[in-house]
Amino acid sequence: MIGLAFTPEQFKTLLRMVYIANTVANGHRDIDFEVAYDDLEQYVFSRAKDAGYPAATSRHKLAGEEHHHPSRVFENDPEVNKLMDEYDLHVMVELLSEKLAERDVEAMHGKDVKEKMSEENYENLLEERADMYDKEFLQHGLANLSLQTGTATDTPK
Repeated sequence: MIGLAFTPEQFKTLLRMVYIANTVANGHRDIDFEVAYDDLEQYVFSRAKDAGYPAATSRHKLAGEEHHHPSRVFENDPEVNKLMDEYDLHVMVELLSEKLAERDVEAMHGKDVKEKMSEENYENLLEERADMYDKEFLQHGLANLSLQTGTATDTPK
């Protein structure tokens, strides 16, 4: 067992960190949860009352055992939501920029562009194109993004 001492503010930050980590690991799962993350979150939140944050945790009994999870009050913490929204936006912009850049490079140089071009040249071209999209999304959000329907890649209904 490892003992750690936290100031109340450090413990509040720890609660937020553990909650965010478990949300990233398990928030998108309906089954096959990463149990270690869920268990650690429960363990840390079980100490919230003693650390001066009783409103952060929700308790219930399951199979005779007491379980501790983030409360609705904690889940609606503006600081947590701000951090998660910033992360979600960053990941969305990065992934969308990267995928659009890959599509554009293939459209300009053919589907076998990776085989025809050196890895360095391909990565440079991809990065240049992704940077263009990053700047666009950061400046205008998704306002200039449109979806063209009726393309060759559409699946018939």
